[in-house]
Amino acid sequence: MGKNQQTPPQPNISNAMVRTVMIALEVLFKASGTDVRVHGIQNVPDQPVLYVVNHFTRMETVIMPYVIKKYLGKFPVSLADASFFTGRAGRILSLAGGVSTSDPDRDKILIRALLTGSNPVIIFPEGSMIKDKKIVERGKYLINTATGRRPPHTGAGRIALRSQFIREELHTCLKKGDRKSIAEIARHFHLDPADIDAILEKETFIVPVNITYYPVRAKDNVISKLINRFVDDVTARMEEEALVEGSMVTDGVDIDINLGLPIAVKKYLDEGKGIRRMLAEEGPHLDPAGLKYAAPFKKIYVKLMYEYMRAIYSMTTVNHDHLASYIISKYKRRHFAESDLKNRIYLAVEQLMKTSFANYHQSLGHDQIHLLTDDEHKKYENFMRDASDDGLLTRSEGLIIKNRQRFRKKFHFHTIRKNNIVLVLKNEIEPLDELTKRLDRLMLIPPGLVRRKIRNHFLDDDRRAFEQDYEHHYIHEESKPAVIGAPFLWRSLWRNRGVILVHGYMAAPEEIRPLAVFLKRKGYSVYAARLRGHGTAPEDLSLRSWPEWYESVNRAYIIMKNTVKSFAIIGFSTGAGVALLQAANKPDKFSGVVSINGPARLQDASARFSPLVHAWNKMFSALRIKKVRLDYVANQPENPHINYTRNPVSGVYELGRLMRYVKGRLGDVRTPALVIQGSDDPVVNPVSGTEIFSLVGSSAKELVQVPADHHGILRGEASEEVKEKVLMFLKEVLR
Repeated sequence: MGKNQQTPPQPNISNAMVRTVMIALEVLFKASGTDVRVHGIQNVPDQPVLYVVNHFTRMETVIMPYVIKKYLGKFPVSLADASFFTGRAGRILSLAGGVSTSDPDRDKILIRALLTGSNPVIIFPEGSMIKDKKIVERGKYLINTATGRRPPHTGAGRIALRSQFIREELHTCLKKGDRKSIAEIARHFHLDPADIDAILEKETFIVPVNITYYPVRAKDNVISKLINRFVDDVTARMEEEALVEGSMVTDGVDIDINLGLPIAVKKYLDEGKGIRRMLAEEGPHLDPAGLKYAAPFKKIYVKLMYEYMRAIYSMTTVNHDHLASYIISKYKRRHFAESDLKNRIYLAVEQLMKTSFANYHQSLGHDQIHLLTDDEHKKYENFMRDASDDGLLTRSEGLIIKNRQRFRKKFHFHTIRKNNIVLVLKNEIEPLDELTKRLDRLMLIPPGLVRRKIRNHFLDDDRRAFEQDYEHHYIHEESKPAVIGAPFLWRSLWRNRGVILVHGYMAAPEEIRPLAVFLKRKGYSVYAARLRGHGTAPEDLSLRSWPEWYESVNRAYIIMKNTVKSFAIIGFSTGAGVALLQAANKPDKFSGVVSINGPARLQDASARFSPLVHAWNKMFSALRIKKVRLDYVANQPENPHINYTRNPVSGVYELGRLMRYVKGRLGDVRTPALVIQGSDDPVVNPVSGTEIFSLVGSSAKELVQVPADHHGILRGEASEEVKEKVLMFLKEVLR
């Protein structure tokens, strides 16, 4: 190299270091269970691209280069704060494409990469980690940092704009035949004159990127424990970052990376009147300070900044924690019912799906019924437990009590993620105007009206499901009238107590109507649930599994919970098994549970062979041989106007699976329990009552044997004693 030649200012990227980083991240993600989901790769043009990325943790500085290399095949250069470039870590960062903000050739390196397309460029426009995620204040972009509030940096816009402006200057000079200026530009940015034509064919684009983590928690982890053990003077900042970011690394996190629509920088230049005058001036504009303060140029890069900031924060991937945090923050009262919070989160998801917003966590795309069933909902429970452990709220007897002092206190920038993650998550979705306006309107609805909306929603769903099933599976002269199978709600207007009734196998809500009539006359609201596959045709039942029966009663639970203050659940036969499982899964939610002729053991010995026949049928189904299958057996019901006369083998198999599972869970039933068993039941072995009674874990339980030689003791002579026993129990538990 000659004495007058200079080494081009370019990143010192090591291929070996890039491979090491890629392999290390793959191993880390796999070991920790981190799930990186990238959306919008198709939006990235095959042109020089400057990525502008939101900055919440240190992880973005390694995740984005990894994503760009993995999905687009190019390793980018990244602008990083000068404080990172010290010691061994600094050398590693340099070899992995890092460019220091204090590097005197910083702009030349980045602009050269964008002119030639040699490397994509990554810039974090906030200029630092935005730990509180508070980005918008009174309609303006303002960022909270350790030193106070300030607007986002405009450097990304300036770099992108300069690269395209220089390209336009080269075009202009070429048209004018100004070889001197072309040579001057090439010399300044260390461009090969032979590459000028290729540079002119390119165009700079800005691609906004949003990275959302879920869940975000500040909790002890391996990294935080090691730091506390081996580092002497652990600062508050170091502790907070170890708790939050360390738990992401070690415990795994879902990372949604959304790449937005590209912003064409040339379009901004073409629309700028002052830019045309600048391009007509003699000589190239190589002084960055001159361009920075030139009025036409500044106007454009500030406008650019607003566009890409708006795009970045409009792509936040909304999750359960966001919705819960926003709603909790918006409660004006210090305490509120946890059931109301769950109802509002459910409706918030519904509102989210009505917006034009497409970025939401994959878990929100599923049915959110489990938010309302009071079965374990891990995402919700984890969030509430952590918020309680952090002292943000207290849960007591169905109420949530906000710690107003914690919510009003202004925490230091470097401790906000540790001390009030609810506020951080609420801040993150504030820029989503369409969603937050809907949530604000939702918070204006009184709790009573919210309950009515939820109740009516699930009532309509239950009725619609039955009508669709009935129409689809209807068999002429075999299916019973629709009124037999339809679920029904009877409300008491003068008592705030209720009962869920669950019918038996191959039956329908009509089976429990006599008990429903009796209890309604005694002042109780009653909901008669329909187990899926029932009240239609045997073919429908043959397609169902016992978890679907359980979910049917979950829907009944939601309806009744939003109808009365307290209620019990009563199941007959198979319905008793489902009722007992409901009680086991929902401690303290039912005032009582009643099992009537629960089928712990069946009289029919052939039921024991149903798993074998079921397996036989599945095998020949796979072979597409139907002739040797045994799908149904004849049934002679006590109530032929209600029950099926054909019994699907698969249904018997599911009943067996249900009861085996229920037996293993009876010890978890702590609710007051009444077990009623017919003395000479021809369907359910009478020892079932004693067996269920002995296994139920409740200290308040009673076993009643009713003289009867038939199974359906909700009808006939025995029914009067059953009704009276049930009524006495309800009077005791539903006070």
